Amino acid sequence: MVWIISELFYPDEVSTAQILTDIATKISEKQRVSILAGPVGYEKSYHSANGKLSEEIVIHRVSLPNFDKNNLLQRFLKLIFLTIKMSFFMFKNIKDGDRVIQVTNPIFLILTTAILRNLKKIKLEFLVHDVYPENMIPAGMIKKDSFKYSFLSFFFNKAFIQADRLIVLGEDMKQLMLLKTNQENQVIDVIPNWADDFIYPDRIFDKSDYLNQNVEGKIVLGFAGNIGRLQGVVEFISIFKKATNPNLVLTIIGDGAIKNEIEAMIEHDKISNVIVLGSKPRNEQLQFLNACDIGLITLKKGMKGLGVPSKTYNIMAAGKPILFIGDLGSEIDNYVKKYDCGWSFEWDEQEIVAFLNSLSIENSSFIENKGVQSVTMCKQLFSKDIVLEKF
Repeated sequence: MVWIISELFYPDEVSTAQILTDIATKISEKQRVSILAGPVGYEKSYHSANGKLSEEIVIHRVSLPNFDKNNLLQRFLKLIFLTIKMSFFMFKNIKDGDRVIQVTNPIFLILTTAILRNLKKIKLEFLVHDVYPENMIPAGMIKKDSFKYSFLSFFFNKAFIQADRLIVLGEDMKQLMLLKTNQENQVIDVIPNWADDFIYPDRIFDKSDYLNQNVEGKIVLGFAGNIGRLQGVVEFISIFKKATNPNLVLTIIGDGAIKNEIEAMIEHDKISNVIVLGSKPRNEQLQFLNACDIGLITLKKGMKGLGVPSKTYNIMAAGKPILFIGDLGSEIDNYVKKYDCGWSFEWDEQEIVAFLNSLSIENSSFIENKGVQSVTMCKQLFSKDIVLEKF
């Protein structure tokens, strides 16, 4: 039996749920798959009941009381309840010889699954989307030289070592996991995320109509995804507003912890060329990805090795060049340079402003050529069929 363990799964359509659903669907072509997940409806704006799963996929869900995700205490209580209930289910139902694929969410379930690995003869594979506790440092939750970091690091490193296979999203993440596990025989495979097969370049798409704003003659930068503290969106807008280029527009699609802060900042500073559109359903991805000229990906300083935004691949599939702001040597920085599919900068205000001021419709062919590189490399390396074969 193959088990896939994730807080999020179909019919939720946030990226983690969709990724795990695609993996389950692929594996179910050859064998039966059981899913252990949390309650449906993690993010109502993305929830959809459309589509149908394979009959070889059986979903088991744990129930939880209603918690307010915007309340820190209630979020923590939800995490504890979820971990306890999922752990009890796993210890009761997973048998010797089962293959267990578990994503790193919920966070504490990693620790209990590592214990299960020692008690039962299972094959354990961690799909590492988040590296704990390192990703808590750029979020400002802990400091690297603190006792809390050392304490958490000890237990999470021990848990990761228990896995028969670690699946990471990029080479930078692999190097970090090699340091954390410090085991010569630790199996660590790089399997990136992938592009959805319904995303493609739409060269005649009417951006102004979709955005409900006239952007004719403008260069549109598009950010789409989670607007959290690790993305650095506030920091980017602080730089973007200093550009004097009248032909620039920034669109922001998504939701998250700092969305209200961004809207307040735009209003307070009277930034007229930043448009916040809020959340959009998954079935509009083709439209909102084609509603920009350049796809924006930002990660705060210190995020190297800690994650690879899944939106990268759909940006490439839509034929958009990438503007990446983040650590040099991180996975997206390497993509941009290796595949010549965009531009990459550290958090250097002067360099970023100079680049933004250089953009214009007159050099749109330069932008389009980078976009052609994006979609070409995506088809060769990051299509769903190619990547899912590695599971």
